Amino acid sequence: MTRYRALCVALCLVVAGGCAARRSVQPSQDTSGFLDDYALLRAGAPGEMAFVYRNPKADWTQYDKVLLEPVTLWRSGRKSLDPVPESDLVRLVGLFEDALRRQFGEGYELVDQPGPGVMRFRLAITEARASDPILDVLRARSAPMAPPPDGPVDPELRRFIEAAAIEGEIRDARTDQLLAAGVDRRPREGAPPVDTWVALDRALESWVARLCARLERRTRGEQGP
Repeated sequence: MTRYRALCVALCLVVAGGCAARRSVQPSQDTSGFLDDYALLRAGAPGEMAFVYRNPKADWTQYDKVLLEPVTLWRSGRKSLDPVPESDLVRLVGLFEDALRRQFGEGYELVDQPGPGVMRFRLAITEARASDPILDVLRARSAPMAPPPDGPVDPELRRFIEAAAIEGEIRDARTDQLLAAGVDRRPREGAPPVDTWVALDRALESWVARLCARLERRTRGEQGP
């Protein structure tokens, strides 16, 4: 299995904030280490990610392009991803990346190099604690995925998904200025169980659609979450 394992990942990370009036979320041993500074976190408003940060000085209207880095998976412990079938992990990454590229591509130009007006996105699915000395990390570039089979999700993959968070950040691709970041953990009320590949694909599509809608409001200069 081709995996890139990160050892001794730093405890500090960034995850992302809403308005300054909200209480900050302090770093804890429950964070994964994917981002840079959890002290920036604020609890998200309704319709936002669970914890968010937005740079109050960012001029969102200047951005019309997206540079998307490969999605990664993080889990605590040496070879802790091994119980999940490798093909399922690659398919999960592929489905997520496909949803991101398809929906970003409807509103923005997708690019592979930094430049004027380019937002760089980093996203990961994490079930990890930075306090653990060893993490198992999968990073894979996948070809476009075929429609998911209408079959059950492997129990080990389902356990990983149910315990995991989605973490991400947006930076100016030229200057590396942090524009926004976030962590989404809270379950959506009334959300159907993710126990089949079709349900998993729909859940990812729905999450990405919410992300894109919020981003498009920002880059059009509209107010709101």
